[in-house]
Formats: sequence, structure tokens, C-alpha cells
Amino acid sequence: MRKVRGVKKVAEYLESINCPISISTIQRYMREGDFPYSKPTERIVIFDLDEIDKWLGE
Repeated sequence: MRKVRGVKKVAEYLESINCPISISTIQRYMREGDFPYSKPTERIVIFDLDEIDKWLGE
């Protein structure tokens, strides 16, 4: 399982795979429930890159 912590890191990952999405767009998708992530505490956001890849394929 590949995971990153924070919106900035997932934005960097998306850019590295030639699918750039801005931080503000990721945050909007998160608010709308359209982006896979987990939030174990109030200030920590974790993204599973395998789930992100699957989400991109849909």
C-alpha cells in the first residue's frame, strides 16, 4: 500500500503521473466526497495512492 500525507503531496504525485490537479480542486473534491482519502485526526489527511490510481481510472 502506497500512502502519502497531505494535499500538497498528493498534488505532487498527480503531477508526476501527468495528471495535474490543483490543491484547491483536490480540496473541493474532498468536500464534495468525490476524492478518496482518510482523516485519522483533525489535522492529518492520508491518501492511498492505489485508491487514487483506481479513482483516476473510473
